[in-house]
Amino acid sequence: MTAVVGILNKQAVAIAADSAVTIGGTNGRKIFNKANKVFTLSKYHPVGVMIYNSASLMGTPWETIIKVYRSQLGDKPFPTVKDYQQDFINFLKTKQYYAPADVQTAFFENFALMIVNGMIKEVANKNKILIDAPTEENRIKFLQLLEEQAELITGNFSITDDYCNELTDYTFEMFAAYTNAVFENILQHRFIANGLNISDDLLTKIKQMVFAILRAKEDITNFTGLIFTGFGEDEIYPQLIPVNISMAIDSRLRYYINEGGAASISNLNSGAVCPFAQTDVIDTILSGIDPSLDNIYLNNFSALFKKYNQAILNNIGDSNPLLAAQIEALKTDYIATEFKKMNQQIKNQNYIIPLVNAVSSLSKDDLAEMAESLIYLTYLKRRITFAEESVGGPVDVAVISKGDGFVWIKRKHYFLPELNQHFFDNYFNK
Repeated sequence: MTAVVGILNKQAVAIAADSAVTIGGTNGRKIFNKANKVFTLSKYHPVGVMIYNSASLMGTPWETIIKVYRSQLGDKPFPTVKDYQQDFINFLKTKQYYAPADVQTAFFENFALMIVNGMIKEVANKNKILIDAPTEENRIKFLQLLEEQAELITGNFSITDDYCNELTDYTFEMFAAYTNAVFENILQHRFIANGLNISDDLLTKIKQMVFAILRAKEDITNFTGLIFTGFGEDEIYPQLIPVNISMAIDSRLRYYINEGGAASISNLNSGAVCPFAQTDVIDTILSGIDPSLDNIYLNNFSALFKKYNQAILNNIGDSNPLLAAQIEALKTDYIATEFKKMNQQIKNQNYIIPLVNAVSSLSKDDLAEMAESLIYLTYLKRRITFAEESVGGPVDVAVISKGDGFVWIKRKHYFLPELNQHFFDNYFNK
């Protein structure tokens, strides 16, 4: 995991990221503290990019991809940050997403298997008796439950028509034709090999479930967050555009703009703080309360209100059945929703708005110090508690402004700069 942040006002945008990267293997997880997550997107213009979550696109390191794109871009400018972002996506297409067709298919199979295994595990955990006693009757019941679970998941991911950018017009028929061999493998090795002979109808519903998740704008499955930020040629104030990218399938890139994390500085919006990945500490500073504690308070309030209703019903007893029935029929969920809205208003008025107003007047060096401090505090919390130290290492910090361009404030090197002057001499030649 990681922690990255962008802090924007009318003068500049400060970006910062830790250096921790978590590698999973057959023997457990290992954390390294030397990863690069902040990059210049152009050597000549004020625009940069940060990455979080997965460090590669279908096996190819993002650092390599970004630097190849930067070299190809040269000194070409674009009017807006949005144009840089779209040109980068187009670049991935011209390079076939840095993965041949068989690699793309293999990554999709892993994606589909993860979803199918998750569905099976969910049903198995809730119905262990069917697993512990593998009779024919229990197998039939288990398959029925799998079918219901597949329909439920499909429904949950199909309630919107807002899909990943290049999958909006991707039909189920196209998907089924492309992935036929993949699902044949899953059928043989995940079901038949375990004594589960599923029907064609259930297999179709499993395909529909995977298809629904594939098209959805979700951040549950593995993805990379790319955060494009800085100034386009025609932009006087900084912009920040986060993009979630996971893989390519059937010559289509599975990606979407994370609209909820975007920021656009204008005359009407003079400051923004945009955290990504592990945001708990930054969210606490912004809102005045730890998000997990906030959820506990909300759940406790809902539970207490239900107990209060039950206490009234117990006092009424059988003396007034009509009144008791009316009280029991009352829906209390809307009260919890109102409670949450009231709390959010208090957080906005007393914490979020004052802090953002302060950010809008910070100087460039103050923006950089704030960005670094937010990442360091996230690291410190992991360091002094029993949580996994998934945020750590040196903090890379940069400030991007319209006049000065991309300026490094703090940057780690894997080499000694004084021994590699040729690297800096050749920087603009490669």
